[in-house]
Amino acid sequence: MCAGLLFTAVERAIFELVVDFQRHPERFWNERDMHWSFFHYIKQEKVVQEAYPTQLIRAEFPTLKKFGIKRPARGHYDLVILDAESYFKPEVQKMEAQAPWQEYLESLKLAIAIEIKLWPNRLRPDNMVKRAEWDIQKLTDTPNKIQSAYFLNFVQLDFRRDHNKTYYKQLREYLVKQKKNWPNFNILCVPSNSKLQNNTDNWL
Repeated sequence: MCAGLLFTAVERAIFELVVDFQRHPERFWNERDMHWSFFHYIKQEKVVQEAYPTQLIRAEFPTLKKFGIKRPARGHYDLVILDAESYFKPEVQKMEAQAPWQEYLESLKLAIAIEIKLWPNRLRPDNMVKRAEWDIQKLTDTPNKIQSAYFLNFVQLDFRRDHNKTYYKQLREYLVKQKKNWPNFNILCVPSNSKLQNNTDNWL
């Protein structure tokens, strides 16, 4: 699948996840539930043509970059779609499953990298930023070789309460600032109540 069609298919799967979340927010108890649902929709889109889609669609895939100073370690993306051309290079296919990560990751490109964040309760502003910034760092830091990065935020609050609406506004404003810092970074912010904002405003 060419890059343009791949991105379109991914965004259709995201749309289905948004519809599912807003119709039945109580179904999603944690972020893992969001991951499974998204994987279901992405497989239906047939974004890869291989007999075994999980060759290219990977969960908890490690970052190329190591983070931290005292004990550097790789982060992990919730879900990635590997660039097929880089994955099927002979030198990559010859690598054993137990081969060191560094050589393997340096040989691969990521067509898509996705982080999904479920916000089931309010946090203090500083904690809100800390919870989001780690995902943003993984998706935007070089040299992680990401062609297109998505940060999907699903806010699961009781929006009948004014303080929850205020919190949502604060979160959205923070994410808008991140979008300005990274114009090519795809950021979604969706309230569980579909009446709170137009669907066209879900993408920042």
